[in-house]
Amino acid sequence: MLLFSLSIRMSFKNGFANIPIFDGSNWLSWSARMSQFLMANKVWSYVIGTYSKPAPIRETISTLVSSPQPLGSSSSHSAATTTLGPVTNGKEIADWINDDGSVIGYIKMKCQEAIIAGIPATTDTLKKVWDNLKEKYNKASAASVLMEIHKVFSFRLSGGDPTSEIQKLAAMFAHLEQRGFTVPDFVQASILIIAIPQKWDQISTWLLSYYSLNKLEYSIVANVIIREHQHLAGVSQPSQSVNKISTVKRKPDHPPSWKGKSKDKQPAASGTGSGDHSKKKKGRSCAGKKVKEH
Repeated sequence: MLLFSLSIRMSFKNGFANIPIFDGSNWLSWSARMSQFLMANKVWSYVIGTYSKPAPIRETISTLVSSPQPLGSSSSHSAATTTLGPVTNGKEIADWINDDGSVIGYIKMKCQEAIIAGIPATTDTLKKVWDNLKEKYNKASAASVLMEIHKVFSFRLSGGDPTSEIQKLAAMFAHLEQRGFTVPDFVQASILIIAIPQKWDQISTWLLSYYSLNKLEYSIVANVIIREHQHLAGVSQPSQSVNKISTVKRKPDHPPSWKGKSKDKQPAASGTGSGDHSKKKKGRSCAGKKVKEH
């Protein structure tokens, strides 16, 4: 038997608080978090039905019953009969019912009242409750998809560290794709450019002058924005979050920043500047020496 009550109490503090409230429109994100929670507590088998309610087991009792004989007969005849005794696994069944009901209770705690009202109080098993919720809410209605598209086009960067915000927008695109609505990559890149705050307008100007529309990619725009923020913040090395968003390599002629150094502070080009000056000095030092001819 599964010691569910102890494990669920321990995980309540660690993972349960991170599960969002299910309101009927967020099935994908809610079910993902909830299923992780249930798996961690070793009760996912209740949900998928691999650990179903145990069938009652009854003890079989055999008895001999003598049958009546005709008058004058000296022989006797008896027959064996079987009867069912009490259920022998009653405690196992009761424990399963309690555990199954406990998980339903935790699911209800993460649902809005309108959702809870549609879940029968005692008649349904956890598997039936989960299956009914999935069948009813795991659908992309036109209204919900339109609402998510509106959120994408209304998205704006705050002007602070853009890393988490860019990842959030990428997750919104991924969610739309799960709903069956795929946004082309150059459109994703364009939406991210539109989301750039006014104080970073130079980023938009440079991107649109450097890349043609069909070459724009979300990962490229994301990396440029993050690197510019790090440059302005004085971060000498790009953070690991830049590589998480994309593995796209920047082109060799990609300018390091639009707030770069002035020309007189740029490193000297190859074959000019301090390198040539040292060579001239070396040449003059050799001029006064006699060169032995061979």
